[in-house]
Amino acid sequence: LDSLHSKVNRTYHQLTGLIDGYEARPIAPGISYEMHPVLLMNWNGDFYDLEKKLNKSRDPVQDQLGGRCSGLIKVAPNNADLLISQVTMSGFQNMLRVLKLYKFGYDKEFFPGYATSMASYPGLLYSSDDFALMSSGLAVIETTISVFDVSLFNNTQAVGQLPTWIRAIVANQMARDAREWCKIYAKYNSGTYNNQWAVLDYNKFTPNKPLPEYGLFYVLEQLPGTVVYEDLTWFLEKYSYFPSYNIPYFKKITQISGFINQGKKLGDWFVWGKSPRARIFERDHHTVTDLDSLTKLMRYNNYQKDEFSRCNCNPPYSAEAGISARGDLNPANGTYEFPGQGHVNHGALDYKGTNASMMKKLEFRAQGGPTWGTVPPFRWSTFDFKDKVKHIGHPDEWKFDWFDLKWETDVHA
Repeated sequence: LDSLHSKVNRTYHQLTGLIDGYEARPIAPGISYEMHPVLLMNWNGDFYDLEKKLNKSRDPVQDQLGGRCSGLIKVAPNNADLLISQVTMSGFQNMLRVLKLYKFGYDKEFFPGYATSMASYPGLLYSSDDFALMSSGLAVIETTISVFDVSLFNNTQAVGQLPTWIRAIVANQMARDAREWCKIYAKYNSGTYNNQWAVLDYNKFTPNKPLPEYGLFYVLEQLPGTVVYEDLTWFLEKYSYFPSYNIPYFKKITQISGFINQGKKLGDWFVWGKSPRARIFERDHHTVTDLDSLTKLMRYNNYQKDEFSRCNCNPPYSAEAGISARGDLNPANGTYEFPGQGHVNHGALDYKGTNASMMKKLEFRAQGGPTWGTVPPFRWSTFDFKDKVKHIGHPDEWKFDWFDLKWETDVHA
């Protein structure tokens, strides 16, 4: 437990250093707990849920019931490769990104994850997407779970709990394997930024050899007051893939969160295994054999032609129903079953993916901006939300290709 607290302490030291640097202050030892904008930025994901707890009315432009991220773990045919990927979905104002590598001179025995390679944002100490690769050999992604039963937030307290951003950093740095990651992360659960986490241990994978019986793959789901995690290596063995799309997998979490009622009220969009992305993943995961085919599936959106993108809407389909959503493409005068299905400031902002060989150097493939190709590139000048949504520093047209990241610093898993 002491090492956990010392790691929390180091995280606050790091944040203080970042704030001191930003403010160009002389370096002073100690930790600052000031309510600085950089601190608040690191809380960004946790604020999603704190706003619900505190009954803060959200800006309707920002607040939509769309999906918020797609993730995939895929075992290639004959166990030739193991791939992991995540696409972040959010408001288009969040597209300024930084790919980061933190390498600390920590004792490797106590901090197996002394180096972290991740997709992140300016000023953030953790990914928050999340997509992170560690020197420990662990790769971690998440997709967010909505809390429909607001009474659960009675479990979220001001004292004795740690926000997700700190627990994620601590687990990433301290965990030796997937189970230990879950065990560390589950401590002091704040019930904010409630996610489904997928943790993959590349140490347990050998290309072209049988998968181990256990320990390769864990899934964790968090709600206020409850964390459930399980070894799902058997799932990868049986189905060769695990999809993540903002709907809880575990029955207990599905029941507690209010997803069952949501499914009864609004249909399959909120049901595990039946939502549009669930069906697209089920149909198309077998096309993934390498990084190129992984990238293609994760950037997929063919909403006008795909049967699984259809809805009781006018026009009869939704661009939110793609692996990479594009809520901007739905017509503003369309009619939809619920707002998040329609014309919204929401979509996929990026792509990140890696495989067994890139993971050895903590490298990954990345692509910035909403998906384009089968759909037109995103453009601020033609987006009707452009005056409501700040986008300082953004290019007008987001038409960028993927690239394979190579670190100059020597790091390896």
